Amino acid sequence: MPAAKLLMFLSLFGGKPGSAAALDNCVFLGEEEKNSLYEDGDVVIGGLFPLHYSPVSSLPTYNTKPTANMYKYFSSRALRWMQTMTFAIKEINQRSDLLPQLKLGFHIRDSCDDIPVSLRASLLLVNGQPESGSRAESCAALQRTLSPVIIGDAASGVSMALLRSLGSFHIPLVSYFASCSCLSNQREFPTFMRTMPSDAFQIKALAQLVSYFGWTWVGVIGVESDYARFAIQLFLQESVQYGVCSAYTHFYPVALSQQALDELLDVIQMASSKVIINISGESEMQSILREIQHRNITGLQWIASEAWATAKSLWEKFGDLLMGTLGFAIRRADVIPGLKQHLTSLSYIHESAFLAEFWEEMFNCHLNGSVNRHSHGVDNYFDRLPCKGTEELNDVYSPYSDVTQLRVSYNVYKAVYLVAHALQDMSNCTVGLGPFLNGTCADPKNFKPWQLIYYMKRANFSALGEKVNFDQNGDPNAYYDLMNWQRMPDGSLHLVKVGFYDASSPSGRTLVINGSVIQWPVGKQASRSVCSDSCPPGSRITRRKGEPICCFDCVPCAEGQVSNKTDSLECSRCSEDTWPNKARSLCIPKIIEFLSYHDLMGILLCVVCIFGACISLSFLIIFFTYKDTPLVRANNMELSFLLLVFLAVCFLVGLLFIGEPSDWL
Repeated sequence: MPAAKLLMFLSLFGGKPGSAAALDNCVFLGEEEKNSLYEDGDVVIGGLFPLHYSPVSSLPTYNTKPTANMYKYFSSRALRWMQTMTFAIKEINQRSDLLPQLKLGFHIRDSCDDIPVSLRASLLLVNGQPESGSRAESCAALQRTLSPVIIGDAASGVSMALLRSLGSFHIPLVSYFASCSCLSNQREFPTFMRTMPSDAFQIKALAQLVSYFGWTWVGVIGVESDYARFAIQLFLQESVQYGVCSAYTHFYPVALSQQALDELLDVIQMASSKVIINISGESEMQSILREIQHRNITGLQWIASEAWATAKSLWEKFGDLLMGTLGFAIRRADVIPGLKQHLTSLSYIHESAFLAEFWEEMFNCHLNGSVNRHSHGVDNYFDRLPCKGTEELNDVYSPYSDVTQLRVSYNVYKAVYLVAHALQDMSNCTVGLGPFLNGTCADPKNFKPWQLIYYMKRANFSALGEKVNFDQNGDPNAYYDLMNWQRMPDGSLHLVKVGFYDASSPSGRTLVINGSVIQWPVGKQASRSVCSDSCPPGSRITRRKGEPICCFDCVPCAEGQVSNKTDSLECSRCSEDTWPNKARSLCIPKIIEFLSYHDLMGILLCVVCIFGACISLSFLIIFFTYKDTPLVRANNMELSFLLLVFLAVCFLVGLLFIGEPSDWL
């Protein structure tokens, strides 16, 4: 690996005593990299931050040695994360109750959000910082400056690459922004921890969010990376439980070419869904929004992943497209005391290439002797005026000095304190009762990285009033703020908290939303995004062959059947004493019709029945009175009596049909 001091690597991580350790000097191989931020200490904490991103594509000619990569953008937001790390370390060094006998230092490098660059920088961190600047250093001197732990990186894919390289040496890596659920695999990444919740929880929150607003037909896009692939795979699995389907799933490359943008935008325009979940970073989102603006596509409801849910820099050019955006943001610190002053007090900008470049970008000027003019392709560098040195950061807005949304910065702050508390627990170890072989303890000024990770896994502390602890996978408790992008009267962006997701809450109450304060892209209510309209009561769903479950037809219930809820899968038959209403949505009691004694027909029937019965009984009495006469005897007296009795009964039976029927009738 270029620029890695391989001899030092052998002496620190398992080289034989008679080989590298016996050498007086460790030779620096490759080109020396000077762009770093370093401060000495008893324990030097390494840091990796994506200060540059979006590489400029170039084709090597193979005629000359390839030049260093150039990048389009400088991230002042990432610079704030870096400065938060230096602030936290200086704050700890000033405390008397935490590591009073130990001074923390730092060694910070730019990862450029690029795996090769980040891997090279990490190897430089774990091999130490040259003090004299010469190419040959004392191995003992370098050993004092090596970083036994690294805070970084921001991207999940970069962090995975670092772990596969550094994990063999048991060097702990504490990420402040890598959220891929794949990193929770402790068998594959046993030395990984993070102050960023796993995507497994964010995806649960996203699935509940789209279900809450009735969006069952959503587009899902993501950058071609492990971060997005694992997240989208989890979302597709989780959304099934809520009846949510993806109208399309599309991955696009990190370096977005015009062809890739055209393919993505064609998919978005052709789909009927106006709700889009984008699992990506801020840089990729810039390119997508630029093309959407060019095509004049409006009315989209964006659902942001935590990577860009609070990226205010996107609002400056694409505010009209992002109004109403919803996204889950990681836990915010209301304030980190002293951080604002630390960020704006940059009296040493000439000493740091990173700060010098930020200053030039911020005020569009150049510093004498700056090494940054070719770092990211600035063509008009020498056309700029010299920096006066009297510029004030408080006079201009910059994501660097904006401390209203301290989320990732807060994660960096907690990561530093995680290492500090682990070192404190190591310092409190009692000889003979230690956790290592034969009850031994580790020396806080001379320990192995695997000894530090032991204490980090068991850390339990408070940071700015929040209880910080980790589960068996090295993940913190999952809590997200639901943010809504709203336009202020002056056109500026206002990130409004409209809800939250707390994974520690009981099931069914993990997601809380205040829908009345949400500002939507179009209108005053959430837009509809469904493949098929809901089937009303009185009908049932029939699936369309070969299409997602969210796409269906509605069929009316058959005769004698009803469905009393929306989107019923089947209809039920009514009982014998009930029948369906006209809408076939409810079984109602059958209507019983009967003749009443107060109705005309009832009165007529009653009169006829009584009159006929009286006539029959009259003849019966007459026949009984003259039963001994030859006429009666000749007409079969017994049969005549029987017929008259039954005839009277038949007339009286008609009375049973008058009045409301009862059980005994």
